[in-house]
Amino acid sequence: MDLSLRLEHVPRVAEHLTLIDRGHMTRSVSVDVDLQAIAGAQRRRITSGSSLWIPVSRYSRSDLAPVVVKDSTGAVVPRFTHRDSNRVTAAAFVRLLSMLIDAHADVTARDTVVHKLRHTHQRSRWLLEAAITELVTAGSLPETGIRTPLDYALLPPLSGAPGREVDSRAVRDLALAGLDELWPADAPSGIRLPFAHLLRLACSQYMLVVLLDAAHPRRFLTWDAPLLPGRRPSAPIQRLVQSVLPVNREFVVEYETAIPRSVGAYHLTVEVNEEVSVRRFVLSSDVDDDFVQTLTQDVEMLAEGVAGLPHRKLLELELQGIASRLAEVGRRRLTDLTNYRRYIAERHRSLAAFTPGAAALDGDEVVAALSRGDCSVPVLAAFAAHYSADSMRHLARGPLAGAALPALANGIRDYQLGHDITTDNDPRENGAHAHWRRPPLDLSPHSTAPVRAVAYLSLADEAPALIEGITRMVVGLALVVLGIGTLLTGGPQWLYSGRIVPNSVPAQADAVVAVLLLVPGLLIARLDLPSTHSVLGQLRQFQRTIAFISVAVTTGLAIAAGAVHTDHAITRAFQAGMAVLGLILVCCLLEFLARRARRRNPVPRSSRLPRWLTATAPRPRRAYAPDAVFDARGEV
Repeated sequence: MDLSLRLEHVPRVAEHLTLIDRGHMTRSVSVDVDLQAIAGAQRRRITSGSSLWIPVSRYSRSDLAPVVVKDSTGAVVPRFTHRDSNRVTAAAFVRLLSMLIDAHADVTARDTVVHKLRHTHQRSRWLLEAAITELVTAGSLPETGIRTPLDYALLPPLSGAPGREVDSRAVRDLALAGLDELWPADAPSGIRLPFAHLLRLACSQYMLVVLLDAAHPRRFLTWDAPLLPGRRPSAPIQRLVQSVLPVNREFVVEYETAIPRSVGAYHLTVEVNEEVSVRRFVLSSDVDDDFVQTLTQDVEMLAEGVAGLPHRKLLELELQGIASRLAEVGRRRLTDLTNYRRYIAERHRSLAAFTPGAAALDGDEVVAALSRGDCSVPVLAAFAAHYSADSMRHLARGPLAGAALPALANGIRDYQLGHDITTDNDPRENGAHAHWRRPPLDLSPHSTAPVRAVAYLSLADEAPALIEGITRMVVGLALVVLGIGTLLTGGPQWLYSGRIVPNSVPAQADAVVAVLLLVPGLLIARLDLPSTHSVLGQLRQFQRTIAFISVAVTTGLAIAAGAVHTDHAITRAFQAGMAVLGLILVCCLLEFLARRARRRNPVPRSSRLPRWLTATAPRPRRAYAPDAVFDARGEV
C-alpha cells in the first residue's frame, strides 16, 4: 500500500492522449520501473519466489474495461487480482486503525472511549474494522451516498431504561463515539486528513500491481488505460455566442491529472485529428504550492507577531528568511515566463514583442511594489536580482517590516506563485508534447501529496480552413445572383436603384431555377462539413450555419423565379437575396479578423492557468469556460 501511494520506484511517467470526439479521450500510459529503489524491508514483503509484486499505478473503480500491461518486448505481464488487492488493503487499514488506537493518549485511561475500544469492548472495534473492510471491498459512492439497511427500516424508539453494553445500539454508539475521539470534528484538517484521505483513495481506486522478475531491475511497462469521458461545463450564453456570431470558435480542452511526487520526469503527448491544429498547449502544475503556502503562512504569522519581537535583529532574520525563499520563487517563475514568451513568439511573429512588464526597477520601487501586494513576475525577478546583489540587507528598517506584510501575503496567495508552466515543444500542427521535470531543488521536501497538473489545449481550424472555402462559395453565389439579375433587367441598375425595370420576369423561368439550384448544390458538395459530435464539427459550426443560409437564399430566389410573375416582386426578391449574401460575406470577413485576433492573443483566457501568467497579458479579460474537461486524478 505504501508503494502504491508513493510510487518512489517509478522515476518517469508518460501519457499519450488521443482526442476521439468532443467528449471522449483515450489514454496510453508508459512508466519506467526501478526495482532497486525499493527498500529491503518492503522487498521481503512483496517477494514471490524470484519475482516481486510491484504496484505501478492506480485507476478508478468506475472503469470497467480490463487493463493489459505489457513490457518492452510486448509480452503481457501478470497482474494481481482486484479481490486479492482489496483484501491486502483492508488488512492494512485494520492494522492502521489498531496503531492509531494504541497511539492515542487515552488508551491507558480507564473508562474512556478509546480504552474501551482497545481493552474491554471488542465488538465496537470489530464493527469499525468491518465497516472499513466493507468500504474497501465494495467501494464508496460519493455522488449518491451509501445506502445501509438502516435506511430501509423503521426501528422502534429507545425505552427509558438503559440497555446492556452488548446490545447492538450500545455497540454502534460506542463505535461512533470512538470515531469522534480518534478524529474529532472540531480538530484541524491536518489531523483528520491522512486516514480519511487514504481511505477515500482505497474506496475509489484499484491498485494496479504486476509481477516483475527481480533479476531485471529496470523495466519499461505500457498499458492502455480505460476510455476517459469528458465533462462539459455549463455556459449556455457562451455556447450561443460561439455558434451564432462570427467569433472564430476555438475548442478548448482541459486535462487534469495527478503526478506522483517522487516522479522526476513526466511526458504528456496529445494527438488530434489531422485537420485540426493545436493553437496553444500549456501544462501547469502546483509543484511549489506547498512551499508557497508555507511562505504565506510565515508572512502572516510575522505580521501578527512583529510587535512582540524583543529585538530588531530577530525581525531582520525572519525577513531575510522570507526574502530568500521569495527570491527563489521569483527566479523559477521568471524562467517559466521566459520559456512561455519564446513559445508564443515561435507560434506567431507579431507576438515576439510581447513583454512581461515595464522597465527595470530599483530597490525602493521593488519594495514599494511588494508593499502594495504586487507580486507579479517582473517585480519578483527584480527583487531576486537585488537580493542576490546584497541590496536587501536591512529589510527590518524598510516598509516591509510594518503594515505591508499582510498585503505581501495576499499578493503571494493571489498570484498563485506555487504553480509553474510547461509549454509545448512538438512541431506538429495536429499534435502537442510537454515535458515536465521536477525541480532539482525540491522546495517542499516534506510533502508526499501528488502534484496536480492541468493541461490547457486549444484547438482551431487553421488555414486552409473551411471559412476560406465558404467565402469563395458565397462570392460565387453572389456573382451568380448578380449575373442573373443583370441579364433579366438589362444592366446592374437594379442593384442600387429603386426603379423597377419592366419585363424583368424571366421568360425561361425553368433555366433560372435550375441554375439557382444546381450551382449551390455543386459548391456545397465540395465542402467538408463534418458531424457536430466531432471536434472538427464543433470548430466549423458557424461555418456550417452560414453555408446552409447561403444555400437557403439561392433556393428562395429559385422559388421566387418560378412562382413570381410581377416585375416589382422579382426585383425586390433579387435585391433581398443580394443583401443577405452581402451580410454573409461581411460575417466571413469578420471571421477572418476574429481568427487573426485569437491567434495574436498572447495569454489563454483560462481560469485554470496561474494568475501570474494571465496578469502579464496587455489587457486581462474574463476567462472562458472550456468545451470539455477530462479529470484523470483518479487514474494515477
